[in-house]
Amino acid sequence: MALPETEQLSVDTLLGQLCEQRTIPEQVKLHIDIKGNRVVLAESRPLFIDPAIWNDIKIAQFEYNTESRIWTLYWYDRKNRRQPYPTGRNRDTLEKLIREVDSDPTGIFWE
Repeated sequence: MALPETEQLSVDTLLGQLCEQRTIPEQVKLHIDIKGNRVVLAESRPLFIDPAIWNDIKIAQFEYNTESRIWTLYWYDRKNRRQPYPTGRNRDTLEKLIREVDSDPTGIFWE
């Protein structure tokens, strides 16, 4: 199921701002991938052995529930497996969940 138009605009605006703020040209780029009601935030960095090749790492996933109109936050472990965000603050508005990822009080999103 695709995101409602209003949520799609929020994703483009809010996650677009986060991607712009955290992108460092030639070092790290953030981007989003939308599939249905799931939005994956990923980071790309050049490989050490060949800087011409960029490696993608999934950072977080935001999943929208159309019935409750609530977003759920997930993180990715070192084996690239999706895990529920562990603090109990994993279900809220997209804006609040993006702030949680950006501030990263648990230290699981950013190195």
